[in-house]
Amino acid sequence: MAKPEIIVIGTGPAGIALAHTLKHKLGYNNFTVYEKLDGVGGTWRTNTYPGVGCDVPTILYSFSFNLNPNWSKELCDGAEILECQFTFLDTVSIVQNSTGLDIDATVNKFDLRKHMHFSIECLGAKWNTKSSQWSVHFRDLLTNVEYTRTADIFISAVGGISYPRDVRFPGMEKFEGEMFHTARWNHNYDYTGKRMAVIGNGCSAAQVVPAVVDKVGYLKQYARSAQWYHERPNRNFTASEKWCFKYIPLWERYNRLSLFLQNDDLVATYMPGATATRKRAKVEDHAKKYIFATAPAKYHQILVPDFPLGCKRRIFDPNYLEALRKPNLDLVPLGIKAIDETGIIDESGVKAEFDVIVLATGFQVQQFLAPMEVTGKGGSTLLQQWKESRGAQAYMGTFIHNLPNFALLFGPNTFPAHNSALFACEVQVEYVAREMIAPIIDGRASVIEVTAAAENQWVNDIHHQLTGSVFQAGCSNWYINEFGRNAASWPGYASTYWKETLKPRWGVLVKTGGSNTWLLNRTTRVLRTTSVLTYCATFLIFFAAYSRRKQYNLLPLFQRVVEAVKSRF
Repeated sequence: MAKPEIIVIGTGPAGIALAHTLKHKLGYNNFTVYEKLDGVGGTWRTNTYPGVGCDVPTILYSFSFNLNPNWSKELCDGAEILECQFTFLDTVSIVQNSTGLDIDATVNKFDLRKHMHFSIECLGAKWNTKSSQWSVHFRDLLTNVEYTRTADIFISAVGGISYPRDVRFPGMEKFEGEMFHTARWNHNYDYTGKRMAVIGNGCSAAQVVPAVVDKVGYLKQYARSAQWYHERPNRNFTASEKWCFKYIPLWERYNRLSLFLQNDDLVATYMPGATATRKRAKVEDHAKKYIFATAPAKYHQILVPDFPLGCKRRIFDPNYLEALRKPNLDLVPLGIKAIDETGIIDESGVKAEFDVIVLATGFQVQQFLAPMEVTGKGGSTLLQQWKESRGAQAYMGTFIHNLPNFALLFGPNTFPAHNSALFACEVQVEYVAREMIAPIIDGRASVIEVTAAAENQWVNDIHHQLTGSVFQAGCSNWYINEFGRNAASWPGYASTYWKETLKPRWGVLVKTGGSNTWLLNRTTRVLRTTSVLTYCATFLIFFAAYSRRKQYNLLPLFQRVVEAVKSRF
């Protein structure tokens, strides 16, 4: 039986986690990962604006299969995440120099690099019912050559933060100065002493403003709505802490678990009910006190939101509120009426002239596969299918009816409220590997597809759980799409999503085709991919149980096994 070909799109965290699972957990090498950027990193390679960083503890925002004990502080900046996360993985070598981050492709201990092709954009894919394969269309961004490859399994790992939101202000094409999105930051442009406008006030704007305000001549931020700001303790890890992370078994994992549970508990403030309301009121009161104590009094009224905590993503303050005290900074709670050759006219009719305009306007989070055009069974496109369902949807945020042998990582309704996105991605990767990839490569089935009924029922239940939550409290946020549906948020704890993926559900995924030898294939694969340590541990457990009955002295044997394992590694 020919080995199924697997094509993966994206080399961000989700794509790397999937590649690792394919190669090292399933023992499978017949896969290729395509990436439109010139290297790995995904959103952390795209977003390199001044001040970019993580608002989730970095120990938690890391791969579970290879933790990094060398983080410099609790909440690291983007350059360190890109460098340490991916260099520690040895997926690539990243060298910091005066011109930025240079990537030197190397073969690492996980040997993933040889499966990856960079500067290749996926334009779309079409399911061929006769061959039961995907025809995937690509464009080489270096040569502009377009070509097609076939795959038995097609997986999108492009993520939700890959394409900037396409904002259109009247007259913006007339502007004669510099203009760019935070995700397309022009590092060749020197903004020293220049007049800068920042449009937007989400997480990106809150990071950019304090990072550039001391360098620009004047900065004006246009922020139509308020945000909930919270303290952001961010101390450096001591040398002793790093030593403990590195040398004390399970110590870093224990800290990681503690952080996960603490962050997951925040979800209790977002849900409907009297208990959640009381908890939310306490957190809101604390946030108000922090805002009033940190920001200038003249901005207090426009900084405190009139919507409940969680309606927009919380911002853990990266010194943004303190930056508002700078004499060369103005904050106005107004939108943009128009842009002309020299500046911006706000909604009140006041014009200000600028040398550079920064668009901190977010991403096309709801367009999970943009701009790819994916066509499933019967010639129907996914875009049309999602329009008919009032927005993006997928069973477990992963499988979509009419799209056989396809999976979407970090898909609709999988975004954790305030926890590690990497955790959600890894949970999905394990789910996809277990429910679709393993059965196909073992030959248990050749085609696997979720039923429309199962998908619709799951999605309806998710939206029922979201009813009354703060995500739908009426503020403008990126959770809610143009049809008024929340196609982004997971309604509960991140741990609950993991538990849901483990529940057996018969009849949800329809399997057809396959080989009579699938059980033998699976047994062979499991035996081949099981680690030496697992074999040793299993042997010792069974032998200890047997020897206990026979009253054997196991110490000499145990010492010999330990020495054998040490010499093996």
